Amino acid sequence: MSILVIAEHDNKALNGATLNVVAAAQKIGGDITVLVAGSGAQAVADQAAQVAG
Repeated sequence: MSILVIAEHDNKALNGATLNVVAAAQKIGGDITVLVAGSGAQAVADQAAQVAG
């Protein structure tokens, strides 16, 4: 199963709710993809990559 998480962020850090969704997705299992959208959001994308493994 594949799970897509659309990240909520402020261009500086992931929102706590996004981290909760990723944790729930990990319990379900399967491939998890976190979509970080926005201009200048590279730092958040890097953070999401660390969280998602």
